[in-house]
Amino acid sequence: MHDRSETEHHPLCTIELIATGHATRCPGAACAFWDRGCALARVEVVLDGRPEVARILLDLRHELEAGRTVELEEARSALAHILNDEEGIEAPL
Repeated sequence: MHDRSETEHHPLCTIELIATGHATRCPGAACAFWDRGCALARVEVVLDGRPEVARILLDLRHELEAGRTVELEEARSALAHILNDEEGIEAPL
């Protein structure tokens, strides 16, 4: 008899695929973005054309998985910078 975890299908990681063009299998509940399923798969359509945003999220996931503390304001700032660049919005002085 097989252990369910051995036979359960895991899709490719959404943010790895968008950010880098290749991906490993989804780590499931071990992922920082797991909330009763992949939280980022729910916004995959939005992320699909934004590999820079996916890259920031992937870097954030790696930091969290490594046990590092990530300052919320630092993460927000990096994400806002990318989104502002995409929209042609200049940051306030």
